[in-house]
This record gives sequence, structure tokens and C-alpha cells, in this order.
Amino acid sequence: MTKDKRPYKGIFTDTRNWDRFEHRPGDIFVCVPPKSGTTWMQTICGLLIFGDPDADVSYPEISPWIEFSLSSKTVDARLEMLATQTHRRFIKSHTPLDGIPYFEDCTYLACHRHPLDVHFSMWHHVQNMKIDHIDHLHTQDRAANFNAFLANSIENEGLDQPSLELITHHYETARARAKLPNVHLFHYATLSQDLSGQMRRIAKALNISHPDALFDALVEKATFKSMKANALKTAPGAKGGLYKDPNAFFNSGQGRKWDGILDAHQLARYRRRVANLLAPEDVIYLETGQC
Repeated sequence: MTKDKRPYKGIFTDTRNWDRFEHRPGDIFVCVPPKSGTTWMQTICGLLIFGDPDADVSYPEISPWIEFSLSSKTVDARLEMLATQTHRRFIKSHTPLDGIPYFEDCTYLACHRHPLDVHFSMWHHVQNMKIDHIDHLHTQDRAANFNAFLANSIENEGLDQPSLELITHHYETARARAKLPNVHLFHYATLSQDLSGQMRRIAKALNISHPDALFDALVEKATFKSMKANALKTAPGAKGGLYKDPNAFFNSGQGRKWDGILDAHQLARYRRRVANLLAPEDVIYLETGQC
């Protein structure tokens, strides 16, 4: 285990929670920035692990977010749930990989998405939530929201702010570890374009195999259409009444959410900012999934 972790904190994120976490060999860490495919990756992991397309299981609900920390009680409940699980565990994290523990006998699955799609998907997500913890960060003033997205830092307890810097830094920490045999990078765009092929990559990373007919049935359950149709089970927190419309947790699954919203000046500012944060080849990958 790597003990030196960078501490991160936000409105409801505290990476000190990991200090109380006890890992098991074979644990899977789903390491994805917000609104970049977290629930999708959790669902895929659950389907592959349970191997039953008809299992009555809410995979996001049994795949806890350790850093989420509105109270010590919620952290205790998540850790207790993990301790009682007998299946292969898969655990959610939005934190950059330099802020979570590293275990050689565990698997890390990172996934990223075009930052502009993340920004607008998060805005839609917050508007659909009944709680108001971060409403002030995603207001009806879209121009101000976009300005904040470009300017916000992850320093000074800023992890939960809308931030291009968080997305690029998360990607950099994953890329820095991608040569390790147990760290694997995926992209929202390639999941959308070739779900079956990407699920086979994930299955290989997890050392899981299923007969072709069963695998195809699992892929069908992992489609955006299927997840949206079963939102009460597939959307985290849906059964607890977290959303105004559970189905809207899965908005469109499409890219280029900024078309018709951002003008040329705003897009130019984004281009300058992302170019200051990442090398050109990394920008291409982060936006498209292509090397």
C-alpha cells in the first residue's frame, strides 16, 4: 500500500475517510470524475461480477463513495456495508488517484469524458436534485457558471467546485499510473461507441469471463437506454428520493452538450485554459478518447 496520499477536501468530500478503510485483495476502485461515467462503470462492474442480467441489485448502492462525508455516521454506514459484503467489492471514488490508497492486489478503473460535456451534464444533474448543497455553484446564470468552471481551483477545499482543473488533474494522475498493471484507463466516448468491446476490456482487467451469450445479455443491460429505463435501480440515491425525476439522472448520454450554448469567445477561452493545463496529445485524449 502507498501511504503517502495527497489530501483533498470539498463541500462533501474528505479523503481522510480512506484512513479508516480496510481493503481486500481483489477490490476494484472505480475512479471517475463527477458526471464522467461513474455510474456506468459501477453498473458494468456489477454486471460482470454478479454475471446475472436479471439480478435485482442496485449496483451503485452497493458500491459506496468512501470520500462522501456529510457526517461521520454516513461514513460508518458505508464502511460497515463494505465489511459485510461477500462478493467481490467495487468502490466509487471521484478523487484524483494521488488522493486514494494504492494496493498492488487491487484493480483501478479510471474513466474520463470531454470536459465541456461534464460541465453541462453536472449543471443538469444539480437542477434535478432535491437537495441544495451545491446549488450556489450551478446557478441559472450559465455564463457565470462557465466562468467559474474555467477559473476554479482544486486548492483550498475546492474539490467539489465545478472545475476544469479537477478534470484535467484527475486525468493526469490516472495517466501517470497507467503503466502499472492494475490501473486501466477508459473513456466515455469509446464506451458510447463500442460498449461491447470496452466491456470486454474491463472484463479482462478484472480477470472475469462469461460465455458469449451471457456476455451479450450483460452488455444489453449496461446500455444507456437500459439504465435510463431502470433508473430507480440504476441511479444512485433514486430510491431515497434524491431526484425530482430519477429518469433524468440519465440525461441524454450524448456529446457536444455545449452546441448552441457556448459562443465562439467562450470556446476560445476554454481552448486557451485547457491548453495551459494539458499537453496537446492529452487534450485530444481527454476530449475524444483517441490517442
